[in-house]
Amino acid sequence: MRDLWSRLRHDAYLAIVIFAGLLGLVSIFPFALYRWIAGEWVMVALDSLLTLTTLMALYIAWYRGQPRLAGQILSLLYAAGAIIAAIYLPVTGLFWFYCVVLFNFFIAPPLRSTLITLGSLAAICLYGLWRPGTIFTDLQHLIIFACTALICSLFAYLFAWRTTLQRRSLQELANLDPLTGVGNRRTLMQEIEIALANFRRHGNQCGLLLLDIDHFKIINDTHGHAEGDRVLVDLANLVWHSSRRADRLFRLGGEEFVLLLPGADLSGLNSAAQNIVRAVGERVHTPGGPVTVSIGGTLLLPEDDSSSWIHRADICLYQAKNGGRNRCVIHGAESQGAESGELMAQ
Repeated sequence: MRDLWSRLRHDAYLAIVIFAGLLGLVSIFPFALYRWIAGEWVMVALDSLLTLTTLMALYIAWYRGQPRLAGQILSLLYAAGAIIAAIYLPVTGLFWFYCVVLFNFFIAPPLRSTLITLGSLAAICLYGLWRPGTIFTDLQHLIIFACTALICSLFAYLFAWRTTLQRRSLQELANLDPLTGVGNRRTLMQEIEIALANFRRHGNQCGLLLLDIDHFKIINDTHGHAEGDRVLVDLANLVWHSSRRADRLFRLGGEEFVLLLPGADLSGLNSAAQNIVRAVGERVHTPGGPVTVSIGGTLLLPEDDSSSWIHRADICLYQAKNGGRNRCVIHGAESQGAESGELMAQ
């Protein structure tokens, strides 16, 4: 039970899909039972189809880990259900459409919800015009329904759009370093756990580079914190743009960064570290001269957990610092110094 609530608490979209689906089941089942007793077999078949498809969508969301696909299924399903209910339940069936409007904008992205809602509204209105007296009592009834449905859709869209923007902002605040725009420590630990799981289950190797800017305190003390922030941003941009698309860069804290390299071998890890050391020395500068970086790196080992993996890279980093800085030390490879080289003031 604790794992259940933990999963729902940490995945807002999954929680919305699950609770919306359960609410749909609770809402549909009593009507299905009533219509079965009343002998309204068409609506019984519709309610049964809605129930079974909702259960399938909940299975896809929870057990298959695809809540967005489940949300799209439910959105299309309930929109179709609202059209059929409006046709087979004249006047009273229209009330379900307002529930579908709200449901769609909670369960699907705003643009997709708008298209589904407008499409189903158009289908109901066109059918009412084609078959006068079946859904609407007269033209005025149709116009009133269309206008109120559009107003509800507009407010639902604005709410969903604003909520989506706020959710994205919160995700960025939770997952990204606000200064450099790369992943933060929290995201790093999540990615490390994923790398460990892939290594244990499938043998997918991954390398880790721990980067530390040499004499960063001197940069702050001599040129100010604004200059120090610029150096951090320049270094992050340089490493990010010079890495492979599969590589992931994170700010561990202060002047330390971590670069994860999925699929790297020892030679590739060593080569990547040397290239970063060389590029930083050539392209990142302060008014006092070039900036240099020291790097410690290691591949995953079978007995590793997140702490031991980072700790081994940290040991290599200190070896690079003690060896003169502006160089990399990779666990299992020979220590390499940077080709260039003016080091910062000791």
